[in-house]
Amino acid sequence: MKRPLELSASEFAADLVTPTGIRVKTNGQYKTDASRKAAADAIDRYWGEVRACAVGVEPSSDTDVSALIEEFPRHLAVEIANNWKLVEGPATHRRTQAFPSIEHPGAWSTARRQEDALYIVVVPELNGLGPQMVNELNLWLMRNANVPPTADLVGACASVACLRFNYNNLPSQAWNECKE
Repeated sequence: MKRPLELSASEFAADLVTPTGIRVKTNGQYKTDASRKAAADAIDRYWGEVRACAVGVEPSSDTDVSALIEEFPRHLAVEIANNWKLVEGPATHRRTQAFPSIEHPGAWSTARRQEDALYIVVVPELNGLGPQMVNELNLWLMRNANVPPTADLVGACASVACLRFNYNNLPSQAWNECKE
């Protein structure tokens, strides 16, 4: 029997749910209501970008996939990593939030996803969330569609740009580089 994609409440203790239904575990890193709302809004903005790309790529005649795209956020779990620190980027040499990579010991990561569940871990600035969200949506569609989608969702939508919070979330490297 295949493992269910959605993490149960006992596996994932969300302390925030975005307006679109994405469950988020913040690990207490957003201390005020305003910062929690900003994080929820930013996560939903990422979903909006991913959704718009997916809808644009998938044929509108595929109603099965269209319905699954709309249902997806209610199954996704996002955790804001609490083991992050500021590290120097290997290519840019700018300081960015990152957490230890599981795949490459000694390396750092801004986001990762679980291969068999709709679960993403991301840094507090949410940098890297878009591409990981595309991968999770692809997993969701491949696992649940009656007929697998024909479009290359990952190839077409993996370059979702980083999005800015609606407040300056320093020490975010992404603040000055992300789109409004």
